[in-house]
Amino acid sequence: MFLSLGLATGGLAAEIAVKGQDLEGSVVGFTAEGVAFETVYGKGAIVIPWADVERLKSEKEFVILYGEEELAIGRAWGLKDGKLLVGESPEMAMQIPVEQIYRSLTREEYETSRLEALRVRYRYWNANFDLAFSYTEATVETNAFAVALEFERKKKPTELFLGAYYRYATTQTQGEDRIKNEDRIFGRGRLDYTLSDRLFSFGAVSAERDEIQQIRFRTDPNVGLGYRFIKRENLIISGRTGPGYVYQKYFDGQTNDYFTILFGGDLDANLPYGSKLRIRVEYLPAVDDWADNYLVRGGLDFTVPIIGWLDFKFTIFDTYNSQPSPGTQKNSFMTTAGLSFRF
Repeated sequence: MFLSLGLATGGLAAEIAVKGQDLEGSVVGFTAEGVAFETVYGKGAIVIPWADVERLKSEKEFVILYGEEELAIGRAWGLKDGKLLVGESPEMAMQIPVEQIYRSLTREEYETSRLEALRVRYRYWNANFDLAFSYTEATVETNAFAVALEFERKKKPTELFLGAYYRYATTQTQGEDRIKNEDRIFGRGRLDYTLSDRLFSFGAVSAERDEIQQIRFRTDPNVGLGYRFIKRENLIISGRTGPGYVYQKYFDGQTNDYFTILFGGDLDANLPYGSKLRIRVEYLPAVDDWADNYLVRGGLDFTVPIIGWLDFKFTIFDTYNSQPSPGTQKNSFMTTAGLSFRF
């Protein structure tokens, strides 16, 4: 296969030739994997691997983040010994090792968007604020409200996740008092440290209060090792295990606490059209009573982009407690659908 990228002298439009056929379009970005190129024949960018790129010039100026904290601004002028040449001119261009490229954006985006400037400054951080609300007025009036705030920092060899969640819902039948059927606050954090390409260590903790399930306070710190069974660009499936401790205090004053061995699994998938799927499952049994005293927790997030910074998000969260507070159910299942603001 023959691939080349060049610069059209008239309209400053990038070109690409594949098997002798010239295509027209634009360079829209750079990653460690290759050049993102958008043809004039259809929407969406294709990523051309660096190994297949013979000549390269971009029509736009880019801001390219690479290395630990480095940044380069300018047009791309070509490749030299596996390094991307970026600058105001070929003579003044910096040489960037392509494998160190973290992300890129156009100079126009960087200079006109305060949000993009913040993303460049905090390049390793991602955050989202989720909001869901529903209201029904009929014979039975219902309303439900859910918010979430999540932070994620990925900088090799560590990955940090922090999340806080609150859900509230009520129901009122005509002539009767309003009933609260959901009032739950939940927080969790997790730090992963990569030991090899697939092996990692982790530490995690969660804290929860659920008035409907009569849980005054619940926490379950744990540490251990994890392994990425499948590690691809668009799919990661991993498992993790390690010792931990579960503490639950109910509103009636009773407590249920025990040492545990965590068994957990995670799936992260990038799907077509920019959508993403994330699944988390955890099983925390008591080491001295595996059959009758345990906690099972699972969650699913599915997001679909709407515009650049806004997603539609559907969430499922389920908790099964084999030793619940008297008068409450063992299983607690909830779903939400709403908007997720990325920043």
